[in-house]
Amino acid sequence: MKKTLGLALLALLASAWSDAAYVLILKDGSHQVAKEKYKVKGKLVEFLTTTGTLRSIPLSLLDVKATEELNARQFGSALPLDWVDANQVPPTPTPTPSVAKMVGALRSGLAPGSVTTIRPTPTPIVTFHDTKFADARVDQAFQQGLEAYHLYLYRTSRGTEPTYLFIEVQVNGQKEVSRALQALTTTYHVVNQDLLKRNQAGRIPERLEVLLLNEAGKEAGVFRLSPADAEELASGKVTPEAFFVEKVMF
Repeated sequence: MKKTLGLALLALLASAWSDAAYVLILKDGSHQVAKEKYKVKGKLVEFLTTTGTLRSIPLSLLDVKATEELNARQFGSALPLDWVDANQVPPTPTPTPSVAKMVGALRSGLAPGSVTTIRPTPTPIVTFHDTKFADARVDQAFQQGLEAYHLYLYRTSRGTEPTYLFIEVQVNGQKEVSRALQALTTTYHVVNQDLLKRNQAGRIPERLEVLLLNEAGKEAGVFRLSPADAEELASGKVTPEAFFVEKVMF
């Protein structure tokens, strides 16, 4: 089995772990993101949220096995796309639509010293569809890429064309906007290169359609990216901030 994709992902995603978090999976399918592993206090589970707030939930609500399995995953040790094709894909957490209210547009603060209020123009053609992307394994690879960057609030589908993959990601602030763009473009670039080497170009999404939403459910960025677009950010030719300004559609 080839190690190409795994080795490339190890190199390209290594920096993501500096923003490590701990995800608690609940039995109802929802989840909470904490700064570090929870602590059991009697019949309660206590944890610090990413904003530093101490919270507690009943231990009976926590899916301990799913939580431990998810947080034990190390993307740097992942096998290549052949592993994704082997029908041994670990389950991914069920996305949730929102975790809290957020005020302001996520684009503000991208340029040092300036704060801009953005009123996004609706882009209805880039939206979630009921139909899944045709290649489930490629779809899964993008989900793995998001989770490697500790982005868990997402959903995927077919895009506006059968060969387009749509991904919606909920982000909280400019930092997560940059992280989402880095995760998606890196995964797109690595998957593209790996499938080209294996003469499976037909499996590569022709375009990646991305909808970033803030926690209030408002548009924070709409993109339709090609493999060439993804390569610019994945290879470090541009910064995430510059990439956002150049490629955003609203």
